Amino acid sequence: MENVSGSTPEPLLLQTAHAVDMELTKVRDLDPAFLSAPEKAELMRCLTHTIHQAQGLLVDTLGVSADVADNEACATPGAWLKTHTQLDAPAASGLQKLATASLQWRRVREAMRDGALSPRRAQAITDCLDDLGPDLSTALRDQAEEHLIGLARDHDASELRRLGEHLAEVLDPERFEAHEQARIEEQERRAREATRLSIRRRGDGTSRLAGVLPDAAAERLKTYLNAFTNPRHSAGDGAAGDAGDPEPSIDPVTGRRLTGDRLRGEAFCAFLEAADPKRLPSQGGAATTIVITMDLDKLRAGLGWALTGDSEKLTAAEVRRLACQANIVPAVLGGDSELLDLGRTKRLFTPAQRLALGLRWKTCAIDGCDVPGEWCEVHHLDPWSEGGATDLGNGIKICPRHHHYVDDPRFTLTQTPAGYQLRRRN
Repeated sequence: MENVSGSTPEPLLLQTAHAVDMELTKVRDLDPAFLSAPEKAELMRCLTHTIHQAQGLLVDTLGVSADVADNEACATPGAWLKTHTQLDAPAASGLQKLATASLQWRRVREAMRDGALSPRRAQAITDCLDDLGPDLSTALRDQAEEHLIGLARDHDASELRRLGEHLAEVLDPERFEAHEQARIEEQERRAREATRLSIRRRGDGTSRLAGVLPDAAAERLKTYLNAFTNPRHSAGDGAAGDAGDPEPSIDPVTGRRLTGDRLRGEAFCAFLEAADPKRLPSQGGAATTIVITMDLDKLRAGLGWALTGDSEKLTAAEVRRLACQANIVPAVLGGDSELLDLGRTKRLFTPAQRLALGLRWKTCAIDGCDVPGEWCEVHHLDPWSEGGATDLGNGIKICPRHHHYVDDPRFTLTQTPAGYQLRRRN
């Protein structure tokens, strides 16, 4: 870099950075609300360009600042940056990763310094270029780098990654097959190593589920959940489990609008309850079951709560609902906590009975609900806790959401010529 003032490049870089900082400080109290629309648009474009230029210089500096990290016993310059600025760990780590990757990609660094490339798009490009492998000729690597930088003008980071997957096939078709197989194997290996799942109770009756899954497993789960969340009105509308997020819907009982996230969460709960216990691992030599302990009188009265094997509390209504669907064993207690009966899972409807009920109930039995019958649970009209029989005359098909309402004492279930209706008690 030419230095017209006669000073070394390093002080000039500092002088420039300080000058930008001071100029922005001068206009700190000016309100952009008084600008015209074209002026606001130009200001946003100019500031974004300036930010990208500054980020390019920051990434370049991180790439040559190992001495700064060593002076304070930091693992990387990015770690030092996190300690001394307001950047959080993911942002600092991302810039450090980009700084390391961009050392071998001169054109990417130049585009960032010009303000023509954001860090996210630069990272997508360097990831794609690194995936090409070391066997590609220098000329082809340079061609790939220029091509992706050109695409970055009109494509975001995720699109660049998709486009980058086809570079090897276009640039070096003779080696593409072996390279692609190696790339996929490495991607799958990294995905397995990154797989995580955590479940933490929040203390308010809910738990937070967070995790990282391989794409193949995530797509499979998404397909399963879509089967519970996207009922179709007719075959011409598409098949269940189509790709995409669940569309918001209106609950016919409460009239509430149900968001896609809400539907997906309910679908996940329904999916877990629909899992075949016969295919689950055994615990202590027996098929996986849930043992629920509850006082008989309270169960019949719909009062109090039950305890699961891990001491989780459930309402009487929830126990009755689970008894229709889940593989649970009710341990019913009488006076002085004496065990009166250890129920059996034979009260569950058999596959043949469920098939027969499916012929009668093509959709959820609740009037206005079009969830297909094959996605519904079988409900005992006369609860098993009151001696209700597990036969065809005592069963109807109800979707998981409305099954909660059926066993909620605040609602009543009434049979009508059009089906069953749920109404809130006065």
